[in-house]
Amino acid sequence: MIARNRDGAMVSLFAKNGEGDHIMTDIVITPLGPQDRARWAELWRGYLDFYETQLPPEIYDHTWQRLIAVESTIRGLGARLGGNTAPLVGITHYLFHAHAWMTREVCYLQDLFVDATVRRQGCGAKLIEAVAVIARERGCARLYWTTKEDNATARSLYDRIARFNGFVRYDYPLDCLALGPSGLSS
Repeated sequence: MIARNRDGAMVSLFAKNGEGDHIMTDIVITPLGPQDRARWAELWRGYLDFYETQLPPEIYDHTWQRLIAVESTIRGLGARLGGNTAPLVGITHYLFHAHAWMTREVCYLQDLFVDATVRRQGCGAKLIEAVAVIARERGCARLYWTTKEDNATARSLYDRIARFNGFVRYDYPLDCLALGPSGLSS
């Protein structure tokens, strides 16, 4: 269960350690703030490395500015262990968009990454739950995300908390800069 503390941050009081035992650790989910820039960049770089993607510094800067802007189309949350001011140990980026099959918006969880040293302690699930709370509050009809088929660690979490719908994603390049060596998007 996730709730808001007196500062408005989302908090879970219990997490699981690597053996599945419950331990008393506050997992606090907060919006990203200016003080998080360096640690966010480290975590996002870890996420991008996993997906074998490199982005130039100006994309990091552009994305960061959008994540901390009040009325941005892309938003971000951070997971912290122990309190609102603890360093980030996980991040997620999400956005809302219209859906042709529904009258209500849907929420796309675009990126999710937790530091390898604290995985399997509940941070990923709490980040997803926090986005779900925000999407429900906004009136969204669905929260969804994608991952690589062979991402077994993440899929073990996703299979516990969500439903795999069988869809496969394709990318059609619209910009020659997005083309890889084969002429297709990498």
